[in-house]
Amino acid sequence: MHNRNSGLIRIYILISLALGWPATAVAENSLPQSVGTVRLQQDTSAAEIEMLDIGLAIFDAGIPADKSTHSKLGIFPEIRKSEAQFMAVILRQTLIDSAAWGVVRVLPRADDSAELLISGKIIHSDGLSLVLQISARDATGRQWLDRRYSDETWESDYPVAPGADPFIDLYRQVANDLLAFRRQLSADELRQVRQVAQLRYAGSLSPEAFGGYLQRSQEGRYSVLRLPAERDPMMQRVNTIRNQEFLFIDTVDEQYASLYEQMSPTYNLWRQYGREQAIYRKEYQQRVANRDSRGRKGSFVAMQQTYDAYKWSKIHEQDLDELALGFNNEVTPTTLEVSGKVFRLNGTLDTQYSEWRTILRQIFTLETGLPPQ
Repeated sequence: MHNRNSGLIRIYILISLALGWPATAVAENSLPQSVGTVRLQQDTSAAEIEMLDIGLAIFDAGIPADKSTHSKLGIFPEIRKSEAQFMAVILRQTLIDSAAWGVVRVLPRADDSAELLISGKIIHSDGLSLVLQISARDATGRQWLDRRYSDETWESDYPVAPGADPFIDLYRQVANDLLAFRRQLSADELRQVRQVAQLRYAGSLSPEAFGGYLQRSQEGRYSVLRLPAERDPMMQRVNTIRNQEFLFIDTVDEQYASLYEQMSPTYNLWRQYGREQAIYRKEYQQRVANRDSRGRKGSFVAMQQTYDAYKWSKIHEQDLDELALGFNNEVTPTTLEVSGKVFRLNGTLDTQYSEWRTILRQIFTLETGLPPQ
């Protein structure tokens, strides 16, 4: 019996290490307070000037460069990379549901000329707890948000209903905080955000032509020195190029939405098992802390439950890895037309985005006769 228990304990330790249990158990006092139950605030009567367009960059996956730490931290890189896209799509939909904004676009990378740019980083993610660092800054450089959000699931959150998310309260809280900040700004301040965004994008196309319209303070804040004429032909061309860029981003949105739909069923099952493991880990640690002086070890039944949870988690992890790897490596090529020419973009969405922006800048240079940047 002694040998049997020793063998089971060794199996338990190996499973725990594989799951990253010693490290993934984030100390409760290191986590921000859970957002709790949150009702999404809506603003269906917002004036047009208040409805800023939002650029929502794909989240930082929060994957350490040191690969040897991934297992201990319970991080599966391919899954995390897809989570970073998956979560951005959920926040985008939540912002749309608030009816308080203009167009909300998921971006392959940050765009400083967005009227309002939101970025995020995954700090911790399993089926029980989610911790995100969210920041938001408008085109003038004004910081709207820089906060760490945390949420925990309940047993009733699983299985996840179609179209739902167990951490939806976290996303609602982010949306509510953004709306609360916007309501503090005057119409003139919001108007200047839009003007600066347009001029910053124009300056990225041609610093020589548009460099004199903005000034930047030592604190990094932008303000308008002067505005182009109402029907300035070069600014009209800038707007045309900008719309072509939005055309690509809107196409990208469809691919991100496709990822969300493909990933949801398996991902939610994986999170459900992750929650069970996280709860069992907490209970096990509590039992260890309260065990009697004889050093009583875990029972055979408890260890069998641990192994079963691990086995099913690995099955869903493999399914998710396959989905995530397939998406990351086989992104659909994008075909777009501009100025009578058809362009086919290949590679990852980030690569396609960079290539498309380069093409648009080349077209702008050719059509305006300005020197290349």
